Amino acid sequence: MQKHEIETDPEDPDVFMEVWIKELTFLDIQKAAQNMLKLNDSGGVDFSFEGYWSHAFENFIVKTNPPMTTQELLNLKGFVGDKLSKVLPQPNELVEEMQGGFHNATETE
Repeated sequence: MQKHEIETDPEDPDVFMEVWIKELTFLDIQKAAQNMLKLNDSGGVDFSFEGYWSHAFENFIVKTNPPMTTQELLNLKGFVGDKLSKVLPQPNELVEEMQGGFHNATETE
């Protein structure tokens, strides 16, 4: 589990929240892929970034300080949601992991 500090006020970088992100398992990656990759009516695959991020916010964030419910996490304002998404595994990392080319989907740059 990795702890991160996330800015919550664009005008005051000293205001932040803490989040703990779980280390992903093989099954975590598979479940996230099911929410991100959707078969369409013509048999092709559509990407649902909303499906991926909803799943990531609901399942990859273990704890927050101050404590937040899943619903509160899903309703964060754009600034905070964007900052939080930067410490979560990215959708392209998930695809790479599924193809066997990424070493650890919980590491961020």
